[in-house]
Amino acid sequence: MEIKNIIECLSKDAYWMNPQETRDIMLLGNLRQEVSRVGVCWVATNRVIDQAIEREITFLISHEYPFYHTATAPKRLALLSANQKMERLMAHNIALYRCHDAWDMMPEFGVADVWARRLGFAFTRKTSSYIQHAVIEEMTVRQLAKRVAAALTPDGENGVYVFGDPEKRASRLGMGTGAATDIFKMLEEGPCDVCIVADDGISNYYQAQYALDNALPLIVVNHSCCEIAGIRSMADYLNTRLPELSVSYLEEGYTVTHILAETQ
Repeated sequence: MEIKNIIECLSKDAYWMNPQETRDIMLLGNLRQEVSRVGVCWVATNRVIDQAIEREITFLISHEYPFYHTATAPKRLALLSANQKMERLMAHNIALYRCHDAWDMMPEFGVADVWARRLGFAFTRKTSSYIQHAVIEEMTVRQLAKRVAAALTPDGENGVYVFGDPEKRASRLGMGTGAATDIFKMLEEGPCDVCIVADDGISNYYQAQYALDNALPLIVVNHSCCEIAGIRSMADYLNTRLPELSVSYLEEGYTVTHILAETQ
């Protein structure tokens, strides 16, 4: 199957994407390249490339940009590493596509909804929005944080951290996914007692400061770990719709271990 047919399968119904501004682009390779084995991943790390070479996979779909930020803010070491990664891919005839905008918001199968389903609450979300809301049984922020941490464990994160009072009781939950965890949008779209955000979606001097000043606890998760379940879902999605392909999820190596201080 040609790569362009796989991309069409992923994006044909993604009406929320702006084709003039989308981040979903071919990064390496030819749209007319014939492939039979596909690897999907959150980001194409060197560990992913190792697996692709070993399994003779010739098309990778990466959710995040795998060559750092060299396109907008060149750093010598990052540029060198990005070039080395590109050379390895080209040497093994591996094409690379970034699938971000389509898959983040894909109803049911995409990153946002798979992450929400992991928590087991009845979330609601506009298809064109990253933001989710749920009314939940009242519990403390600490209890909710433990539930969030348990949901993350299968995908590489063994804990979360909290800004604000962990003993505050909450029943109205706001949540985004990945870097799209804008607490101001959450508050505009519905009342929130607590928000689940990602480390790439907030800053200490802005969102965290506002949350502390306004008694809004934040449960902070790692960007990759809250999205990886949705990338596993992409492999199932493509295998079901394009059965002539063999599509595998490839592990990126993003494991986040929370190490706590010992207390007496």
